[in-house]
Amino acid sequence: MRALTLALTLLCVPAFAQTAADADVAAMVAAIEDAGCTVTAENGDAVLAASGLSEDETMAVISAMYADGLVALEADGSMSLFSEACQ
Repeated sequence: MRALTLALTLLCVPAFAQTAADADVAAMVAAIEDAGCTVTAENGDAVLAASGLSEDETMAVISAMYADGLVALEADGSMSLFSEACQ
């Protein structure tokens, strides 16, 4: 969960915006969809493990997804995915 928290924190820092590979984004999207379209404190570690991404890859992917409007941070600290499967 530490990696996810760090990634979410870095979303607010444009200097950390990185380019994420399409395959990495697809892996994260699939992991979040499998978790019910929302990443929470309870399922964050499982989502990260399911994605197969490293901490650096996760930061780049979450940053890219946020910039593209694929994810949104919620007031309760969770992150919601907006994809074809997650409306």
